Parts: sequence; structure tokens; C-alpha cells
Amino acid sequence: MDTNKKIALLRKKMAVHNIAALVVPSGDPHQSEYMADFWQARQWLTGFTGSAGTAVVTMTAAVLWTDFRYWIQAASQIGPSAFELFKQGEQDIPEFETWLSQTLSSGDIIAMDGKVVSAANVKNYRQVFTDKGMTLATEFDLIADIWTDRPPMPVSRAWMLSDTYAGKTRLEKLDQIRSAMGKTGANTHLMTTLDDIAWTFNLRGEDVHNTPVNLAFALVTLDRAILFINPSKVDERLVSKFEQENIELLPYTRVEETLGSLGEKTRIRLDPDAVGVALYQAVGPKARIIEKINPAAELKAVKNETEISHMRQTAIKDGVAMVNFLHWLENRTDSAAVSEMSVAETLFEFRKQQPDFYDNSFDPIMAHGEHSAMCHYKATPQSDRVLEKEGMFLTDSGGNYLTGTTDITRTLNLGTPTKQEINDYTLVLKGHICVATALFPRGTKGYQIDTLARQFLWKEGMNFGHGTGHGVGFFLCVHEGPARISPFPIDVELKEGMFLTNEPGLYR
Repeated sequence: MDTNKKIALLRKKMAVHNIAALVVPSGDPHQSEYMADFWQARQWLTGFTGSAGTAVVTMTAAVLWTDFRYWIQAASQIGPSAFELFKQGEQDIPEFETWLSQTLSSGDIIAMDGKVVSAANVKNYRQVFTDKGMTLATEFDLIADIWTDRPPMPVSRAWMLSDTYAGKTRLEKLDQIRSAMGKTGANTHLMTTLDDIAWTFNLRGEDVHNTPVNLAFALVTLDRAILFINPSKVDERLVSKFEQENIELLPYTRVEETLGSLGEKTRIRLDPDAVGVALYQAVGPKARIIEKINPAAELKAVKNETEISHMRQTAIKDGVAMVNFLHWLENRTDSAAVSEMSVAETLFEFRKQQPDFYDNSFDPIMAHGEHSAMCHYKATPQSDRVLEKEGMFLTDSGGNYLTGTTDITRTLNLGTPTKQEINDYTLVLKGHICVATALFPRGTKGYQIDTLARQFLWKEGMNFGHGTGHGVGFFLCVHEGPARISPFPIDVELKEGMFLTNEPGLYR
């Protein structure tokens, strides 16, 4: 089914429910950046495979919003379909909610699937639409009605990460979370984010491509914990271990029912940015909701001594693989034709030679020539190009090891660089060095040092459209919050024990 046919079918469904606009975000019930295929509704509808974007379909228009990293890719992938690309972040390009409020009429209904949109976002959207006399309805999943070949929910097995890697037991981590709950007066805590759950329970799985997590929810009280996970994922040994630790296992689909049973004595802590509005609204009406970031998100960002030791060794192992790859690339013979896709496989093979390697931490970006100007380019059989011994080559990749997660980017010139390329590279390198060598006082936030990476580009009237750095998980997500280095004034302190990338850039 092509994109235009999908749009036509959606509009028929919209007409039945008197819906003026359908919003299809990148999202799942866990507010994940990288999702299981089952939840890739926006990708299925538009054909755009980037990790971030929002599609909107009205009766007369179809628009895709995505950020700087994906402008070139999105334009190519949506092709000649009915979708129009709005380049998020460009001057005079409104956010989708603003565009809808300006395009539709008072009394119109705007629909989205409340399972995959956070409670915080819905609150903001609803305010924009209400001011214009419009209604936001979050009970509709119209995509499900027409996505006839939808992939199944993932069924990988959950397995325990040894305490010798994790550095702390489940019970120790649960005690830390309960201590944080107590400081806010909470006696119950809802966890929906997959990496927070994986970290807390020392569990790993393969439900999401390149991210070792399981689809699950969790509810933590002051004396017990409930893990909502499909029973087929958990073997008898794990069940027995959880029983000994007073951790109850319930099916994944029981979370709404359980939340609905919470009574007036419940003071439940949850993060409205991490909880879908459908789950938020499922909480029993007499329970008191305390809105605050997940304790696990803050705790796991600051690595313990065991994790730090492992991460240092992981950086060495991954560095060996990278050096072997670069040596191979530099010394290949003229007769050995290689392409973007084949060099990605070669680097994967070098990583596999290292102890404790598990998988890539994200799909590698191997980009030659003009492809290297696309931040998140992914080679396909259609776009794959041979690496000639000339031009710029970007390699952005990472590995997941039992001992940690990596993310490493290198820019090479496979021939003789031009003066402009040398100048551009030098400006970016100087910014990188300034961040890497920066000394700053306690309490410093990421946005306060972001300018160090950009200062030399700014002097030349240039900039880059993404953040300078992001947190990295421990054998978990390659992009980990809450800290990051970016222009956005995020009120998160950079602390000793955090691992962040340092990756300024310039794109022409």
C-alpha cells in the first residue's frame, strides 16, 4: 500500500468520527526514542525512517515535521507522496500544534493516540487548541484499523545482568528509588521508560533494535514492586528470583487495570514527560499524583564505581576495534572496492572480536561525499555508494557491550582535503577540544558549556543545528538523559560519574 492510499484510508476513518486532523507522532507507550517495529506508526504512514518526526493529516493536507538532523533524509524518503516536509527549527516554520490552530476552525476535533503521547505534551497541546475553540481527543488509534501488515509485539526473553557488571543489586536500587520517593511524599511510583526499568531490575532483552531492553512497566511501593511483562519473556529461574525479592510479575497488559485500582491513600509519583496520557488518566481518581522525574533516570545517569571501571575498559576495547577498522580502511588495496554498507559490516566484525561485545548501540552511519552532510544518514541498497579514495567520509557508530555502551564519531578525508575542508575541520576540532578540557564549578548545566563547542564556528558566521553532547547508558540506550550539552536551558546539573558525548559538527 503506497503512502497516498494510506492517507486516503485514514481520511475515510476520520470522516466517520468527524475528525478534522489526525496527529501521528514518533512514539510508543514508553516514550522511547527508538521503538519496537510494532509502534512505528509514523514511519509506516510516511515512509520516513528517522527517529524523530510528527505527521499530521487533515482532510486537505498531509505534513511531516522533523528536525535539522533529518531534513535531507526526510525529503528523499517521502518523495513525491502527498506529504509536505516542514523543516522544524527553520524560521517561520510553526510547530504542528500552532499550524493546526491556525489552519483549522473553532469546533474542530484533533485526534491522536493517547497511548503514545506523553501527558505533559497533551497538556500543552490541549491548551493551544482550547484557546482556539478546538477539541483534542486522545482515544483514537486510527492507524491500527488500516495497518493490516503490522509487525507483532516483540517476544524476546528477559535475562539478568550480573551484579558484577551492574555494580548494585536490584534491591539496592529499589531502596534508592524508595528513598527518593519518600523525599517527595510518594508511597507509589510508576515507571514506564524501558531503560529505567532495565537499570532498576538489572534486566536486559532484545525487544528494541540495538537497545537491550524489554517491553515492561513497573510499579514500586514502599515494601514491594510489580513488574508488568509478558509471562513468555520470563523463565522459571527469574520468576523464582523475583519471588524471593518480593517482586510480583503481572502481564504487560494489566498495568491500566492496576493503576485504576489505586485508592485515596495512594500518593503516586510519575513523570508526565515519560508517561503516556492514557496511562496517566488510568490512575484511580482518588489517588494523588505527584509529578516529578523518575528517580531511576537521575540515579542511572551517575555511574557507580563498578560501572565507571567497566566503561573505561569498554572505551579501550571499542577503541581497539575502531583503530583496527581505520587501519584497514587506510591500507585497503585499490582493487578492494568497498561501499558504505560493506564498511559498516567490517566495523561490526572488528567489534565482534572484542570481549563482552553484544551488538551495535545504534545503526552505524557510514556516509561518503554528500551523504556525510546528513547527520543521521543510513545507507540502503538504493543509496549505497562505493568509497572512492577521495572526499569526506563520516563514520558515526557505537557498540553495546556487557561492560558498557559506546558512541564514537570520526571524520576522514579519503583523498586530499580542500582548504575549506581543512578550515572547517579545524574549527570543529577546536570546539571539541575546548569542551573536552573544560573545567567548571559544581552546579554547571550543559547549556552553559555548549557555547564552548560553537565559539569558533560563530566567529566565522557558522553553527550546527543539533546538541553538542548527550548522556550514554551502561549497556543500555546510547542516548540517555536527563543531562545533555545543548543550547536548550535544561535545568540538570552535570555531575561527576556522568558519561556524555562531545560531538560538535559542521554540515555543507
